[in-house]
Amino acid sequence: MRDSMFETGDQDYGSIIGWDPHKEMIEKIIAEDRKKFPKAFAPEPQMLFVQSAREHMKNSIKWAPMKQLFGPLWLAEEVAVLFSTPGVGKTALAVQIAESLARGVPIAPFNNPLPGCGIRPQRVLYIDFELTRPQFTRRYSIETEDGRKTRDHYRFSPNLLRAELFWDGKLIDGYDDFTDMLFTDIENKITEHRADVLICDNITFLSQSSTANASVAFRLMNRFQQLKKSNFISILVVAHTPKRREHMPLTERDLQGSIDITKVADSVFALGKSSLAPDLRYIKQIKSRNGPVKYESDNILVYRLAKFDLAAGRATRARAVRAENFFGYS
Repeated sequence: MRDSMFETGDQDYGSIIGWDPHKEMIEKIIAEDRKKFPKAFAPEPQMLFVQSAREHMKNSIKWAPMKQLFGPLWLAEEVAVLFSTPGVGKTALAVQIAESLARGVPIAPFNNPLPGCGIRPQRVLYIDFELTRPQFTRRYSIETEDGRKTRDHYRFSPNLLRAELFWDGKLIDGYDDFTDMLFTDIENKITEHRADVLICDNITFLSQSSTANASVAFRLMNRFQQLKKSNFISILVVAHTPKRREHMPLTERDLQGSIDITKVADSVFALGKSSLAPDLRYIKQIKSRNGPVKYESDNILVYRLAKFDLAAGRATRARAVRAENFFGYS
């Protein structure tokens, strides 16, 4: 027998139990409020880790000494910036630093680091926006007399990975812009290839807006800092200077987007062209957040830029090509 409470003639009203005629209207209002006032519905952020100053000091004492990637100019897990005027040779320096890290062999005069400051071979991801493949090949090989072919190619460490931009010009839905897409891909490649070090040559190619714009430069450097912290990697960013007088000494004011880039970077060093000889270059330390600035105007590093035999004297079981086939600094 049917319950007479839910029966009127042949109609069965048992299905209305729990029905709220205002439910849909309430859900609609809540959805609209969530869209208008998302913060009111969001969980409370948990972004700060708080300890007493004594505890912070106690924990940091246990850490190992800072590893030197390029002497005191660039330390492990720093975002460093290398800058110079166009055509001076900053790409050659960046590639040489990348190769030295990939092999775990420091560049002179940093080849005798303090105890605990040396590095093992690093997995390096080098993003090259500057050179085409043929240009890169010619730099690290010997050209034939007619200039049509190359031979005696330098054998890079297998730990050094080179990346080029490959993009069809389309913006994928859900991404803010080209920069957002590119940094997402960079982070994915860091994870995929288990990179310890990222070198980006150079910063101007990371945005479709000018890095001379303060907000653009600041945004890019902040993205690098986020990459560093989330992936525990070391990053070197190559940058330009705007037009300047060649004979004037390089300072942080010469860095394009200088205030915002220098402010966010952990370390900054500059590459300049010496007036003493056309093949001489000098490196000047501009900023170091984790130590004293040692290589200033009265103590600069001087190198000669030319092709030389980088593999000479290197103890390795792998076959090394012996030739002056490496364009870099000695």
